[in-house]
Amino acid sequence: MFRGGVVGELDARRDAAFGRVLERLQARARGVLARRRAQKLRTQHTAARCVQRNVRAFLAVRDWPWWRLLVRVTPLLAVHRTEHRLKQAQEELETLRAKLDKVENERTYYKGENERLETKLKRRMRYKNGNTINADHTTN
Repeated sequence: MFRGGVVGELDARRDAAFGRVLERLQARARGVLARRRAQKLRTQHTAARCVQRNVRAFLAVRDWPWWRLLVRVTPLLAVHRTEHRLKQAQEELETLRAKLDKVENERTYYKGENERLETKLKRRMRYKNGNTINADHTTN
């Protein structure tokens, strides 16, 4: 169907085109990986500079009396905050207990009221059934 050598030339063109596509794909993949690596190195460099700056600052102030005072007082402040939070939690617990007691009292009241009404309804049903039975006997 093809002249001699045309199929070989088409194969060569296809291989060349496929090679160019593959090269571009590999170049993009390498570029993405290189950018990720570069970003990671920038982040590490920034973190190292931050740590170094903080260590220098600490070394400059560690012998100052006010720094020693701050280091000793800071944990005490945390204890005070914890006590404050505990007190708030206890107050909330008391409020919830009061609400629970109120709801329990209402529940008990309504339960008793329900029982009273059910008894009254049963009595009326018995009375009504008793009258219908008597009415049936009198008609016979």
